[in-house]
Amino acid sequence: MSEQLSAKQLREAIEKLFSDAGYTVPGVLPAIDAMVKDNDRLKQELKKLRLAAARGSSVGDGMNSRLKDALRE
Repeated sequence: MSEQLSAKQLREAIEKLFSDAGYTVPGVLPAIDAMVKDNDRLKQELKKLRLAAARGSSVGDGMNSRLKDALRE
């Protein structure tokens, strides 16, 4: 089982295991849903931070050259 499963595939696999076993664990499926939402949120946050870091490095270079100019005077 080395391939990556999507959230939908994971949910279906767990539901099948529940039906095969004849019992359920009520907290598992909501926990999976919460983890998927949290993962999506973290991916968006990472994307924003990477974009901010890429933009920030160019701004930092500009301030650095201004500092160098001020020190030269």
